[in-house]
Amino acid sequence: MKFSKTFGVAAALLGLANAQNIPSKVTILTPKPGAEVGVNGLGWMIDVVAEFSAPPTTSSAASAPSAASSPSTASPGYRRSTANPDDGFTPFLNSPNLTTFAAGPDPGAPGFVCLISGSTMNFAGFFELNAITNSDAQGNILEAYFTWYIPVTGLGSNVNITTSVFFLNSAAGATYTKNPATDPAVISNIATVSFFIFGDAASNITAPATTATPVTIDVFTPRGGEVVGVNGAGWMVDLLLINTDLSANVFAPINGYTPLYHDNFTDPKFAPGVSKAVPGLVVLSNTSTLAGGASTNLANLFQINAVTSVVNGVISEYWCTWLVGAAFAGKGQPSSLTIFLVNGTAPATINGSLPTNIISNVVSQNFTLSGGAVTPATTASGSGAAASPTSGADVLSVGAGSILLGALALLL
Repeated sequence: MKFSKTFGVAAALLGLANAQNIPSKVTILTPKPGAEVGVNGLGWMIDVVAEFSAPPTTSSAASAPSAASSPSTASPGYRRSTANPDDGFTPFLNSPNLTTFAAGPDPGAPGFVCLISGSTMNFAGFFELNAITNSDAQGNILEAYFTWYIPVTGLGSNVNITTSVFFLNSAAGATYTKNPATDPAVISNIATVSFFIFGDAASNITAPATTATPVTIDVFTPRGGEVVGVNGAGWMVDLLLINTDLSANVFAPINGYTPLYHDNFTDPKFAPGVSKAVPGLVVLSNTSTLAGGASTNLANLFQINAVTSVVNGVISEYWCTWLVGAAFAGKGQPSSLTIFLVNGTAPATINGSLPTNIISNVVSQNFTLSGGAVTPATTASGSGAAASPTSGADVLSVGAGSILLGALALLL
């Protein structure tokens, strides 16, 4: 299906969204102001979180869109609903092999705009991962994440660069030529950050660590107590690994660490197990229904593994992001992730006690997987998502004709 048709459906739904919550605040998590990112001019990422204003009422009946709504007051609401599951926002894997992966609007969030260093091109269409990271019982989206991995040097190397992101009250175009500071169509704040693209190779010089745990892990989503995804799918694991001991140089390329976009559709090695990019990472789910259950290391399912900070040539940060495309961990129930980093190569499975070579803090995140009250997104043609061997019909559609997520080998 052509992108124009896919996006046309999403755009048409904007007129039904005026009674719903809208993205009111956007924050760029990475790059950080003044940071040096990437190696050899590539392998970095832009990670954006959007917070949403509350709808006029928490009643699903009162906040449901009406076909009689006046288009003159329409804005791109982002409320999941049984009646209009594609209403303004769709959890979406925008794989680079799809026609939707191009300059222009984000197929998962039509009003999203990303500008870079004075260019009028809208880069939002290059954001691969679009996820629902918090919502309420009525299906109102409270928070969403948008992530773009940059695998080439097309945006420059050893150069300073600036990016800005914001939301419009209508579908964005392939270009944006106005001043967002004075444009009445802008409905969020304008988040801007300036940073440096590191154009050289990363250092391989290492020394013994000065502490037992030279790496700190921060998990941005999922967070404790939040409800994530759509019917157990469409949520995100977004985490940052910080090398707090630069002399140890834990993330040196010689140790097997490499920036990587790990595509579900084109990479035959996309499967649970040891990460091909961050070999020491361990991610366990206590409700996993995959082979091996809770003992299986899921680290190799992270699509994005990026270098988000370099200090004096030493990689000080790796950022890892995974858009979950099937309800592999269940739905409508509590779930938990356990995350840590080991020295060397992580095991593919962990049974019983944790390894003795852990070199980071051990993070446990307890959250809730969304239940069945809200239906999954459909494709632009109106067909439902294909059934998954592990999760029935709870699979994220990518909105591109017959390309659907569901087989274990393509699990997000």
